[in-house]
Amino acid sequence: MAHKCFTCVAHIFEKGKALIARVLFIIHGIITVWRVTDVYDDPLLYLLCIPMGLLIAEFFVTTCCTSDGEWKWFCPSVFLYIVSVVPGIWLLQYDVYHARQTYKEVHGLEECGYDTVNETGLRAIQGVSIPIALSSDEWALALEQVLLILLIIGRWLLPKGALTRDQLSQLLLVYIGIAADSLEFSLETLKEPDVLCNLLLIVIILAIWSWSLLQFCLVMTAVAAPKPRMATGKHERTFCGGCCENEIWALMMSVVLQDAPFLTMRLYLMVKYKVVNQMMLFFTCKNTMVVLLQFYRMAILCMNEDDDYDDAESGPVKNGKTNTLEFVEMINDDVKCVVMPEKENNKEK
Repeated sequence: MAHKCFTCVAHIFEKGKALIARVLFIIHGIITVWRVTDVYDDPLLYLLCIPMGLLIAEFFVTTCCTSDGEWKWFCPSVFLYIVSVVPGIWLLQYDVYHARQTYKEVHGLEECGYDTVNETGLRAIQGVSIPIALSSDEWALALEQVLLILLIIGRWLLPKGALTRDQLSQLLLVYIGIAADSLEFSLETLKEPDVLCNLLLIVIILAIWSWSLLQFCLVMTAVAAPKPRMATGKHERTFCGGCCENEIWALMMSVVLQDAPFLTMRLYLMVKYKVVNQMMLFFTCKNTMVVLLQFYRMAILCMNEDDDYDDAESGPVKNGKTNTLEFVEMINDDVKCVVMPEKENNKEK
């Protein structure tokens, strides 16, 4: 009875944490939409709140349709949160671009400046206001930073699902690294003088940044599951474990969603626009090394998979040499086969 009560309390506690995570997502989404509608003064922009309404429906669907309280491979609550906030950040960045262009034309400047906008706060709605005054670019940066922080906190609060505690802690550490890289990429590249008033480059950078956020929607592909021990018997050869090992997928997703696009954009800025400075060189070298090491890691995993297959197929003897572990296991099996009949004969006597 006590065990059932404890299980019930733990279940309610998990549901409560999941609800709190979604409430935090909704609050941040509302503030983002609030700021966007305040800047553009267009009531139609309140349609950006639709994904936040879907978060409530998603909570009940996920709770009723999953035994662990969360989906195994994909996190729909995080996806809806990203969909509700990212468009608002795009619109705020466009407003910053427009303000810089206007300031440049009014003052007859040849180049855009970075700090050209006065601080503004949120307009009160139905008597409710937030006493925060920031410039346009600071609003965009603050909402982006809160987005990345809540993605990590939200994943911590959401149910583990099929993840173990070890995998969840590993996943949170991976998310912290992803968030730091994403914030650094958008912050440093958008501050470059050649990017400040180039709308095409701003759109490309925001698109790559938004693309990298999809990593937060993936769950099992971001961690490496423990590899099961290979049993003796018939084994089928697969290409790199069938390319289905979690660690292989995690490396591939990291390259496709983050490191390769970041490296490509930085190289493009360096070659096309001659953007060469200390920070750009450092992070370009860092992205290059990360991509190379990830491909190296994937090659090592594939070779290890082939080695395991060869060891399993060779049995206790391989190339004229005895595989000690397999040989000992074979001897133990033979001893059991001999000892067990003797015990049965003694019992019969």
